[in-house]
Amino acid sequence: MNDTNYAADFVDLFLKGVERAGELQKKALEAATQQTTEAIAASKKAIQPAMSGMSDVVQQGFDRYVEAQKSVIDLVVQQTAAMIETARQSGSSGHKVLEDFTKSVQQSVERAVEIQKKALGLATHSASKARGGTRHKV
Repeated sequence: MNDTNYAADFVDLFLKGVERAGELQKKALEAATQQTTEAIAASKKAIQPAMSGMSDVVQQGFDRYVEAQKSVIDLVVQQTAAMIETARQSGSSGHKVLEDFTKSVQQSVERAVEIQKKALGLATHSASKARGGTRHKV
C-alpha cells in the first residue's frame, strides 16, 4: 500500500510557494535599493554639494523602508508556517484550526500595521530632516 499523505504534500508545496514568493519580493526590494543607491550617487555628482546631505537622508530613509518591508515579508512567511503547524497539530478539529487561523491572521495584520507605521514615521522624520537641512544651506 502507498502510505502517501497527499494533503500534507500540498500543504508543504503551499508553504514552499509562500517562502519563494517572499524571497522574490525581497530580491525585488534589493534591486530597488541598488537602483536607488546608484540614482542618488549620480544625483550627488549633478547637484550642488549643499544638497548632498539631503541625498544621504533620502538614502537612509529608503534603506529603512526596505528593511521594514523585508520584516513584513518575513512575518508573513513565519505566520503562514505557524498556521500550517497549528493545523497539523490540531488534527481533525476544524473549528480549532479556523479559530487559530483567525487569531493568527489578526496578529499578523496588527504586526504588519505596526511595522508600516514605524516605516512611515521614519519616512516622515527623514523628510522633515531633509527639509530642515535645505533651509539652512540655501
